[in-house]
Amino acid sequence: MLYALSDLPQFSTVRGRQTVVRNALGGYEITGDVTKRLRFLDWEGGAIEVADALIQLFDGYEPAPGIPALGLIAQAIEPLVGPPHDTKLADMRGRLGWGADPRPAPAETWRDQRPPAAVVRERIIGENTLRPIYYLHKALRAADAVVRVEVPGAGSGTGFLVAPDLLMTNHHVIADAEQARLAEVSFFYELDIDKRERPPRIVGTTPEPLLFTDQDLDLTLIRLADPPQLPHYLPIRPVRLEQDQRVAIIQLPGGFLKKISMQNNFVAHADDRLVQYYTSTQAGSSGSPVFDDDFAVVAIHHRAVHDQDWDGGGRLHPPSAQPSDPKQLEELQWRNQGTSMIAIRDKLQAQAPELLAKMTILD
Repeated sequence: MLYALSDLPQFSTVRGRQTVVRNALGGYEITGDVTKRLRFLDWEGGAIEVADALIQLFDGYEPAPGIPALGLIAQAIEPLVGPPHDTKLADMRGRLGWGADPRPAPAETWRDQRPPAAVVRERIIGENTLRPIYYLHKALRAADAVVRVEVPGAGSGTGFLVAPDLLMTNHHVIADAEQARLAEVSFFYELDIDKRERPPRIVGTTPEPLLFTDQDLDLTLIRLADPPQLPHYLPIRPVRLEQDQRVAIIQLPGGFLKKISMQNNFVAHADDRLVQYYTSTQAGSSGSPVFDDDFAVVAIHHRAVHDQDWDGGGRLHPPSAQPSDPKQLEELQWRNQGTSMIAIRDKLQAQAPELLAKMTILD
């Protein structure tokens, strides 16, 4: 397994090594001492040294009961390596019980010109998109804390509860004390499992609801009057994201029923202030929580951004080679953007620590 891992073309760069490990482990949470050791791993060493360090780190470790981390890595990299590594990995998996391969599919099931022998086992194709079912449960639990925010005469946006009566949204959704007093907040404005509209719960705000607003960060915090008691309020996670991580957004696009965007949702850029991503949004999604895979809030969405090097006809200045796929052209020109929870935490820590103290903050 050592040489199979170190010989991977993807293992030639630091980013590739981290992506291999992230894809292999899927949605499993890494906990305990392994988390600390992984954080201080020297990713920039030689390929075989890094592979050896990872194998030692994960040897015997199970991110979930009965799920060996090395088994997940072996399953993930086996389709990516050639002989003799693939055969050795398959033999090792068979001996250790790390997943069973199906028999080859018959030729008549293959629908293109490639040989049927290519279909010999299940495989991860591209990114590992397998997630534990708890991912869906976390999404549903988080959704109850995401609400429609309407300011009469000013339009609607989205907001979310970070404490029992503490609502976070954008400054451009609620800009001042008057708008905060007029705001109406609708809980449970969504369809249920039978595609029937749930009865919404509409609440207002307290007499002096505006607690904090910042135009630069596009952030507002207000206090609600008599909101429903929820079993869960959204924690924030002030960490710098990495390119190609995934971020989901629960939102009320157009001011209509609540939706979630969790496909084509890669991070394009992130620093301590801004996060840019390809996750879909629409007008009315301003103020939505941007979630990591644990459904902790890593940013608050506020707008789309356009590459200034593009003109209205979809041409780069200066001209350069461009893909012909319209979707690729669109993604090269546009990103959605939010304010990182790092910047929000730092600003609240300096100017409103009493509000920050009410929130659950995750590492």
